[in-house]
Order: sequence, then structure tokens, then C-alpha cells
Amino acid sequence: MPQNTLSRTLLAIVTAAAIVVPVVAQAGSVKIANNNSVDDAVSLLTAAIEKGGQKVFAVLDFQKGTASVGLKLRPTTQVIFGGPGIGGEALAESQTMALFVPLRMLAFEDEAEKVWLMYPDPADAAVEHGLPADHPAVLRMKGALSGLAKVAAGN
Repeated sequence: MPQNTLSRTLLAIVTAAAIVVPVVAQAGSVKIANNNSVDDAVSLLTAAIEKGGQKVFAVLDFQKGTASVGLKLRPTTQVIFGGPGIGGEALAESQTMALFVPLRMLAFEDEAEKVWLMYPDPADAAVEHGLPADHPAVLRMKGALSGLAKVAAGN
């Protein structure tokens, strides 16, 4: 997908999702309240990722995995996704950003049965890997993650 088309698609996702949602700051991560079940949030997230021209590399259902060894876990699913249109420029500026990409987002249900979406803050990773937090590539990554989380949250 051409860079301009990808940028416009991601901007449209972010703009369409520009609704006020509860966001909780945690060191190095962003946590957003969700109005959906974990399964519904993951379905919305993967659809939005693919609609934006990116690739879903893996969907990891930790609840199912832990059940296979006799452990109980509330719904907990991680989606790993991306493509050169989101992380490529940051990677070109700092190869060690490869430890941060592809991007990932976690959907989980807490002990109060509240569902949350959580993802690592690209600005923190950027600084750790020698890029300024306000680097244009980092800001695009932050915008994409924020927009996708808002879509998946159903807010």
C-alpha cells in the first residue's frame, strides 16, 4: 500500500476514533477502558488493523494456553501486528527499535470483570533506543495505537 494511502487510512482511523475514553497512565504503557468483551475487542482491533493496511501476525489467547496446563486465567489476549508503514521509519532511524516492533496490544479482563486494552508507549521505547519521543515516526506509531485502541474499545 503506498505510504500516502496508508497515512490517510491511519489518520482516518485516529480521527474517527477521537472520542473521549478513560485512559490510565502506567509507567511505559497506556491502558484504556473498554466497553466490549475481550473477544469483541480483539475482533474489532484485528479488523481495524487489516482495514488500515497492516498485518495481524499473531493473536495469543493466554486464557486458552494456561487452561491447557490446568491453570485458570481471566480472558487475556494479545494481538501482535504491524508493517513497514507503521514502524519502518523508526526502525530505519534506530535498528534496535526492532525490539519494539511489531506493535502489540493486550485485551484483558480484570478481577472486577472490567475489560481493558493496554499497549506499550512508543515514546518510552523510542527514548530507550535513541530516538526523541516526539520523532515523527514515533508520533505516527502513538497515533496508530491510540486510534486502534479507541476503535477496539467501542467508545
